Amino acid sequence: MLVLGQIKLIKDFQKWKKMVQESGDKLKEYGMTFIFAGTQANDNTILNTVIHFQSVEHFQKFQSDDELTKRRAEVVDVNSAVMTPISDTAFTNFPEPLTLEG
Repeated sequence: MLVLGQIKLIKDFQKWKKMVQESGDKLKEYGMTFIFAGTQANDNTILNTVIHFQSVEHFQKFQSDDELTKRRAEVVDVNSAVMTPISDTAFTNFPEPLTLEG
């Protein structure tokens, strides 16, 4: 399942990225893969993500993890999070994979 996310950063993107990388154990536990993560061009405090979860159950476990929420709260305003499930009628990486610096 794909989920479109938006959240307000309270620290900069690099600190958020470091928190994500340090939480790799949790990402694996919840079957998460970041397809995309980046801030808006006109507002670097707004983070947009596309995340793949292996299942709805993995997504629900992610949402209810208090420890991970505490980690996230150090770099984002967790109350500002909007998570929108995307239908299975989607595709990625067409016509070829894209790699961004950063």
